[in-house]
Amino acid sequence: MTVIDVRHPSRRLQRDAGALLRTLARLTVVEARLMLREAAAPLFTVLLPIVLLVAFGLPASTRRPDPVLGGHRSIDTLIPSMSIMVAMAMVAFFMLPVVLTTYREKGVLRRLSTTPVRPAALLGAQLVMNAGVVLFATLLTMLIGVAALDMRMPDPLLVLPTLALGILGLFSLGLVIAALAATAKAATGYALAVWFPSAFFAGLWVPVEYLPAALRRIGDFTPLGAFRQAIQAAWSGEPPHALHLLVLAATFVAASTLAVRTFRTT
Repeated sequence: MTVIDVRHPSRRLQRDAGALLRTLARLTVVEARLMLREAAAPLFTVLLPIVLLVAFGLPASTRRPDPVLGGHRSIDTLIPSMSIMVAMAMVAFFMLPVVLTTYREKGVLRRLSTTPVRPAALLGAQLVMNAGVVLFATLLTMLIGVAALDMRMPDPLLVLPTLALGILGLFSLGLVIAALAATAKAATGYALAVWFPSAFFAGLWVPVEYLPAALRRIGDFTPLGAFRQAIQAAWSGEPPHALHLLVLAATFVAASTLAVRTFRTT
């Protein structure tokens, strides 16, 4: 006769959660090692924002108050936010979906679906690893800016939650690209189609402060534009606008739901 322990119903859930976390940790380590073997993409993602920071932050004019920026300096607001936005977009729109669609093409996801290690665990490992790349790029940007370019040290209590919400919102868009693209080449094409208009409305080509009011308003409702504005406010020591946080949260809910419903292993 089988005896069921009804006194501690949470024990099995705790064991399952512990096993899932251990599996996720192992997969994250494996995926990190694989990424380091082909380090060109993550290295580019880390170095590009630093190059942008140094290139645009060297002129002395960036360390003078700018009336267009509300009296803030470019080196404390516009330049670091642009650099971090680029790092985030490279990971969310390109690295994450291209790796996942490559795994689908090679049959990795299909084979995982027949083992106790489900594709969801691999997906979680990819999200953790790529979030680490973004955090590392942000940390280097901050250290180099503060040490070499007279950047003001940002408030981590404002920057980190904004960065976390940006990761949720923009990474979920990357998962949608991975779900819809049949091949890695298609994923790259979709990513480019998302990247160019997003970068424009986020102020990469022309700072949003210099765009017409109508274009600035459109940018407020785009995920990348909302993240750029939110991280710029947080970096300058001001709470991000509620609209920008709401856009990122809504993007996460909508895009993650779509990705879960459409994601396939074959």
